[in-house]
Amino acid sequence: MRSNYSVIKPKSYHTDLELIALFKQGQPQAFDRLYERHFIRLVNIAYKKTGHLEASQELAQDVFISLYKQLPSLQPATVLENYLFVALKNRILNYHRQQLAQLKKEKAFIDDMPLARENNSQLELKELEARLQARIQQLPTQCRAVFLLSRENQLSNKEVAERLNISVNTVEQHMRKALRLLRASLGNDLAVLLLWMMMKK
Repeated sequence: MRSNYSVIKPKSYHTDLELIALFKQGQPQAFDRLYERHFIRLVNIAYKKTGHLEASQELAQDVFISLYKQLPSLQPATVLENYLFVALKNRILNYHRQQLAQLKKEKAFIDDMPLARENNSQLELKELEARLQARIQQLPTQCRAVFLLSRENQLSNKEVAERLNISVNTVEQHMRKALRLLRASLGNDLAVLLLWMMMKK
């Protein structure tokens, strides 16, 4: 028995569940409709979390590649928006883990360069630090407070949350926002500056 939505209708007529059913019936253009409907929204969400447009587009694209492979076995009751959001959230977390791993590699590289702490290099780093401090002062008030407590006072997220009477999740959000804004201003110098601050402690 054929379903009552076995023919692709104009874009606004089908629900996500109907488009998924049509795709399973052998109509690949149904996937194109899902892509058109949700891709830009996923990119916008990812950009708010990463501050990097190209990375955000790649993360959203990866979600849809995975969705294409999973659609044939997707449960009929699946809420597609929730599925996409969770898939994107996991990829964003992996993205931040990769960024942190890169920072650790850069720190190890600097630790292997003793001249980086000598006269000329030290002066250059101090100049970069002055730039960082100026950018920090331009951060939103709460965002700046969280960043300074975490980076300069070396407090954990939990300790920062207790100090400011906010949730740990809010602390993490402020830290991501601070790093995104600082990276936008300082680019590749940001990793060096943060490491310089840690080496001073």
